[in-house]
Amino acid sequence: MRTLLAVDHDGAALGLVSAGPAPAAWEGRAGVPAPLVPLQLFQLYVQRAAHGTGLGAALLAHAIGSAGAYLWIMDGNARAERFYAKHGFRALAESFPAGGPWAGQHMHRMLRTGAA
Repeated sequence: MRTLLAVDHDGAALGLVSAGPAPAAWEGRAGVPAPLVPLQLFQLYVQRAAHGTGLGAALLAHAIGSAGAYLWIMDGNARAERFYAKHGFRALAESFPAGGPWAGQHMHRMLRTGAA
């Protein structure tokens, strides 16, 4: 797994990204169809104060480059979906119930097949 924490000059966290081999173990237990690519973006978080600075794009590039990958996104997260679409991901026509702290919500995958 590749993980990077971005911090400001005072050491305060600005963003976090992690990616690695797919699928995650929970996906198999949940009966989720196999991914079409072997790389998953597990998390990409940027502090609100750093939105629009290019930090998210830089973290994404560090974590997966131009490789094909997929990610899970909560249904209705339009801002994140626009960000990922700008970087070549497309939403898959699926919806799965989320678990853990997101119980009661649904999520879907976004897929990028990689550089041509």
